[in-house]
Amino acid sequence: MIIGGALQGCQLAEFLVKRGRKVAIVDTAKKLGEGLLSNDPTRLFKWFNQKGVTVMAEVKYEEITDKGLVITTKDGERKTLEADTIITALPLLPSVDLLKSLEGKVPEVYQIGDCRESGFIHNAIADGSRIARMV
Repeated sequence: MIIGGALQGCQLAEFLVKRGRKVAIVDTAKKLGEGLLSNDPTRLFKWFNQKGVTVMAEVKYEEITDKGLVITTKDGERKTLEADTIITALPLLPSVDLLKSLEGKVPEVYQIGDCRESGFIHNAIADGSRIARMV
């Protein structure tokens, strides 16, 4: 069971299915696949369907129990999705703790990479390069 149906959850699901695991993806979002390239969701979700991946959108996470994940569906039905393993693959949020701790203690602080906005490694490298050229 994967909690999170954006890019991270979809890539994880594909990885696990290719290794013979039975997979379900659940997300609170109305539409899954956020962050995938424009034509990937159509291809990927068709493939998920062929491989028997359960995909559920617009759920509310209630709790994790010994039996699995308890959710409420968009129709208000409360149910337990049985799972032996639950993995969270939720979108990342910027981490600004270090930035805040340095404010006022050093002459200059620049917000780059995942401190500025969660994303791909090449974006963080580009941020670092841009700031280095400015300084």
